Amino acid sequence: MEYLYITCIGLLIFFSFSLLTKKNKPLSEKIFSFWIVLLVVTVVSFLLYYQGLSREYPLFITLICDSHLLHGAILYLYLLAFTNPAFTLQRKHLWHLAPMMVLVSGKLFLNYGVGQMQCYKEGGCVEDENIFVILTYFYKYLVLGGYILASWKIVRNYRENATAPRDRMRSEWARQIILGVTFLYAGILIIQAGRFLLPDLFWERMLLGNILATLFIFIFLYLGNSYAYLFVTPSKKRFMNLSESFDPANCKQQEIRTELEQIFARLETAMNTHAPYLKPQLTLQDLSEQLEGIPTALISQSVNRFAGCNFNEYVNGYRVAKLKSLLRDPSNWNFKIMALAADAGFSSKSSLIRIFRKHTGITPGEFLQKAQDETDLEPGNAAVLQ
Repeated sequence: MEYLYITCIGLLIFFSFSLLTKKNKPLSEKIFSFWIVLLVVTVVSFLLYYQGLSREYPLFITLICDSHLLHGAILYLYLLAFTNPAFTLQRKHLWHLAPMMVLVSGKLFLNYGVGQMQCYKEGGCVEDENIFVILTYFYKYLVLGGYILASWKIVRNYRENATAPRDRMRSEWARQIILGVTFLYAGILIIQAGRFLLPDLFWERMLLGNILATLFIFIFLYLGNSYAYLFVTPSKKRFMNLSESFDPANCKQQEIRTELEQIFARLETAMNTHAPYLKPQLTLQDLSEQLEGIPTALISQSVNRFAGCNFNEYVNGYRVAKLKSLLRDPSNWNFKIMALAADAGFSSKSSLIRIFRKHTGITPGEFLQKAQDETDLEPGNAAVLQ
C-alpha cells in the first residue's frame, strides 16, 4: 500500500511539473495546477497516516483533512474558468474559503476551547462516538455535495451549448471530471455509512477512504493523459491557412467554419463582458490567453470572416462605440475629449481622430457638438480636444 501512495505522489508531481512550467497558461489551467499541488499534499498525508506517523504530525494531518473542502471550491472555480473564457477571479470568490475557515475555527474551539475533540492531538478525527466529530463530517459532506451539484449544473449547461468539435471534446473532459468526483463522493459516503451498518467490514474507514481517493487520483491522471491535447497550445503553423482551398462539398471545411463561428461568439462575449479593448496596447496574444489559449491565428481568422475586418479595426470599433457613449453623456462634457478617449482605450490624439473619422465620418469634436445640439444644451462647457 505504501508503494501505491508513493507512485501516486510521483505521478502527480510529474503532471504538476508539466503544467506549472507551461507558459501563457489560461486561468483554468492555473486553477488546475493549484488543484494538482493540493492533491500532492493530500496524498502525502495519506502516506503519513498509513505509516502510523499521524501522531507525530497531528496538526498537518488534521489541517489537510480540513482542506478537503477546498477540493469542492477548486472544482467549481476550475469548471467556471474552463467553460467560460471571460471568467476572472474576483474578491468575491474569496468567500469560497469560508466553509473551510468555519470548519477549522469550530474544530479549534472544540479541541482547545472546550476540550470536546482530540483531532489536533490524534492526527485526525478518529473518535467515532463523538457527536461533534460526526457533525463535522456531516458538515463536510454537505458542503462538498453542494459544490458537486453546482459543478454538474455548469457542465450540463456547457454541454448543451457545445456545438463545435473542440467544444464538444472540452465538454467531455469536464463531464469525465465531475463524473469521477461524484463516484468518489458516493464511495466515501458508503464507507461512512458502512461503519454504522457493517462495522466489522468498515472498521478502518479512514484507511479505506484514503485508498479510494488515491485510486480516484490514478483514474484522474489517466483521464488527464487521455485528454492531454486540451492542455497543449496548438502550433500556430497548423492554423495559418485554414481558409485556403475552401471546398463547400468538403465536410471538414464546414467543421472549420463552425469552429471559427464558435470562437467568434466567445470573443464577442469576452469583449462585451470584460471590455479588454480598454487596454490601449491590446494584442491577439492577450485575447488568446483570455480565450483559454485559442491560437491567435484562429482568432484573427474568425474576426476576418465574421466581422469583415482585421483585428485592429475590430478592436477600434469597440473603442469608437465606447467613446461615442461617453461623449453623449452630459455628465462628461466638462472633461477633455482626449481624457475620455483614454478611458475608451485610445492612446494618442492622432490615431483617435483618424480612427474616429473612419468609423463615423466626423471628428470627435464634431460628434460632441452634434450631441450637445441634439440635447438643446448650451455648449459653454464643451470639452476641448487637447
